[in-house]
Amino acid sequence: MSHALTPAKTVSEAWLWGLQAALDARGGRLPNLVTTITDPGAEVGEVREVLDGALGPYDDEQSVATVAGTIFPRDLYDDPGADWKPNMDEDTKKVIDEAGERLYVRYNSMLPLLLTARGSSRGTYFSRIISWPGNEAGGHNQLEERILRLRSEHSNGRRTHNALDIDLSAYCIPESQLPIGLQVYAVTDKRIRGFLCLVHVDFTLFEGRLHCTAMYRHHYFVSKAYGNYLGLSWLMQFVCQQSGYDLGELVVHSTLADAQLGSRPNPRAVLNEARAALASCNS
Repeated sequence: MSHALTPAKTVSEAWLWGLQAALDARGGRLPNLVTTITDPGAEVGEVREVLDGALGPYDDEQSVATVAGTIFPRDLYDDPGADWKPNMDEDTKKVIDEAGERLYVRYNSMLPLLLTARGSSRGTYFSRIISWPGNEAGGHNQLEERILRLRSEHSNGRRTHNALDIDLSAYCIPESQLPIGLQVYAVTDKRIRGFLCLVHVDFTLFEGRLHCTAMYRHHYFVSKAYGNYLGLSWLMQFVCQQSGYDLGELVVHSTLADAQLGSRPNPRAVLNEARAALASCNS
């Protein structure tokens, strides 16, 4: 039943192949779909335009960028134009540090408004990552702590480490035991479906590259998956820039990939148009 897709270079191709696999499965649902993106964040813009165009007419659907922003709000981040490095000059280090701090401050200032949105009363993925438990500003900033730990590893010359996972299903743990993982999914949450579908993110440092593995429960491939892939890619890029490590692969395990048969927009029509857009770009 499990299905591992051939690694794709771009978010766009990974999403297309995943949607195709789900549509090919009985009932449009496929258990244990594993997707690999070798260049996280790379896209075929025409494919994203097709999906956004299909979702646009429906008030209850979000754009790809909006979904991605729940995981990493890239529009709030002022790219410092440099990567953190051990023994870098203090002026450049200050610019990088301040860029990260402004992101956290901006998001926390917006959080009261974000919590009023439908389905967001318990926080967003990013609010849980930088202000655990995510339903108010000023909580525990897990992301900043992991970046500082990665910087320490980098300063000590370590290029391989496997203990910096983001365990979204774990209990909140004492700071003395960090790093164990970034928590976004509380084990006290007994809901079967709905927010949160992202339950685990693991960062693995191997030979100087930072790889990421994420696990989703019920993964909606028309309305959410593309944005999820993109948001995770942006999060990876941020952590790599702030820690100085190279970008590795993104692997996403969808425990149930759902092509959303019978929903709007029609998933087969979306797939066909997106595949045509990709073929046109490759011709």
